[in-house]
Amino acid sequence: MKQEMLWIIFGMAIVTFIPRFVPMAFLSRWVIPERLKRGLEYIPVAILSAIVFPILFFNEGGKFGIQPHFLLPGILVFFFSWKIKSLWISVIIGMLIYWGLGFIL
Repeated sequence: MKQEMLWIIFGMAIVTFIPRFVPMAFLSRWVIPERLKRGLEYIPVAILSAIVFPILFFNEGGKFGIQPHFLLPGILVFFFSWKIKSLWISVIIGMLIYWGLGFIL
């Protein structure tokens, strides 16, 4: 293996390690207030919403338009996740519904 390839791998390891280690090292001593913890619980849902919303309501050109082949699985997963309240299961069920409807439609 070339030496420059090893330097690239080492650099990627450092760049990946630092953003994960620094918050863990400094924030592990903090006592995080309960109100902040409750607020942080919404971050995964907000990120997922920011990813899913444009897919459901905008076409490839960036113009507003409902995408029915994405909207139907989205609605089904919305009601499922409202009952189950599990982000991971909702993502998996959504993928299965989308793929299943892809075979049917």
